[in-house]
Amino acid sequence: MAEIRISQLTAKSSNLASTDEFAIAESDGAGGFVSKKINGTQLKDSTLNAQTVTTYNLVLTDAHKTVTLTNGSAIDARIPTNAGTAFPIGTRIELIQGGAGQVTVAPTGGVTLNSSGGKTKLAAQYAVATILKVATDTWYLFGDITT
Repeated sequence: MAEIRISQLTAKSSNLASTDEFAIAESDGAGGFVSKKINGTQLKDSTLNAQTVTTYNLVLTDAHKTVTLTNGSAIDARIPTNAGTAFPIGTRIELIQGGAGQVTVAPTGGVTLNSSGGKTKLAAQYAVATILKVATDTWYLFGDITT
């Protein structure tokens, strides 16, 4: 297989084949790194997880995906502890508020959520925010957020 630079890929990933492999370094959670390979299918996957509940507990299959949260009432998007759901460090989850019900990103007991000014809510309908796991039970929240 010929080498392909990430910069050569189109925005829609049309140059990727499911058999293309990319070597990446992933944090081992202890300050080191482990090698990991991902394939073209994984890079192209942009699955939406549509939720209409008022409380949603994030699950491992949400890693590196987009979760749409749509309801007329307020919604809690709960981040579980590492002991409950072991998302790898470096996991990103994009959250979209699809309805009028405001989304609050709610860490469960033992989880630390860091954000600018301590903001934990998506700003309005159609707001987009991302959570990023940076340590065992520590996440950052950034994007279109408010208090």
